[in-house]
Amino acid sequence: MTTSILRTLLLGVFVLQALSACATAPQRHEQPPHTAPPAAELTEALKPFSFLMGTWDAEGGGTPGASAGTFTFQPDVQGHVLIRRNESSTPGGRHEDLMVLYPGAPGAVRASYFDNEGHVIQYSARAESSPASAEFVTDEAAGTPRFRLSYLLNTDGTLNVKFEIAPPGAGFRTYLEGAARRR
Repeated sequence: MTTSILRTLLLGVFVLQALSACATAPQRHEQPPHTAPPAAELTEALKPFSFLMGTWDAEGGGTPGASAGTFTFQPDVQGHVLIRRNESSTPGGRHEDLMVLYPGAPGAVRASYFDNEGHVIQYSARAESSPASAEFVTDEAAGTPRFRLSYLLNTDGTLNVKFEIAPPGAGFRTYLEGAARRR
């Protein structure tokens, strides 16, 4: 078993353990779903992503067809990770995924993505403050596709969301695109 596969499996085990612990642990501070937790709950490396926190209702479309769903960004593990949970429906069925953002090497943020179709994607992540935006991009690896997920907060409070795929040796093309509104 390669080191990369072993690391991915171990990360999956840790995430599952963390999720089961969160599911059984009493909630210390519940907030209404329409408000975002304060950015102070995040570590310094993750604070630039605080504009994403909260519950969002989304609609969009793309290659798989029209879709609608809900996603949340919430801090966990005392602000050392930011967790996105997503549920959406398309003509092809229901999609669920989980993405965990965490500080990587000094000055870097990484994200691990898992979905109900068995996909596991490792991203490098960055956020900008003006305009508030975030981008998640996979590293280049010979012979493999690349993925890019981006968020842009509009002045009206809506969030543009775009997921792009780049086949090996080609540029990114939009696969899904939509807009979300915070509850």
